[in-house]
Amino acid sequence: MAKFDISTLIEKLDTQSDKVAEKVIAELATFGKEAVPELIKAAKNEKLPRVRKWSLQALGVIGDKRAASLLIGALSDERMTVRLHALRGLSKMKFKKGSKRIAELLNDASGGIRVNAIYALISIKDPSVLPQIQKSLSDPQWYVRQNACIACGVFKAAKAKAKLRKMMKSDDRKAVRLAAEEALTKIG
Repeated sequence: MAKFDISTLIEKLDTQSDKVAEKVIAELATFGKEAVPELIKAAKNEKLPRVRKWSLQALGVIGDKRAASLLIGALSDERMTVRLHALRGLSKMKFKKGSKRIAELLNDASGGIRVNAIYALISIKDPSVLPQIQKSLSDPQWYVRQNACIACGVFKAAKAKAKLRKMMKSDDRKAVRLAAEEALTKIG
């Protein structure tokens, strides 16, 4: 009976609504590891892109390491939404072994992917990727720079102090200047 329930729920992931998908993911998470094989199958189905992306995120919420290699592989997908949901999945899973692969996405063409890579790296808390995060302090998108500042504060990146001081005084976005100032306060 549970397998039928899991399949029925996975079919409901074929939605454009984030709220609907989040509710379905929460229901799938109640099945825990039992839902993983069906979700892995759904996450590989390229014919149903919405089901695929939400399945990746659901796998991260459940946190079963059997899905980690699938999520890491999806970081290279040509579809931006697939990369995004794989990032979110790895972030929820807090999969530290994936942090170097996630850090590579700090060079993605999409600003949305770059900023979500920073969110994921903050969540995973792997200080080994700090040099790549610090490079994002010079990103062309202000929201990426802002979150790179936040990450530098979280990781207490002493090597970023000079750059953060400069950003605090001269970045063209107030949100970035404030984030740089807050990061410096956290670094001390």
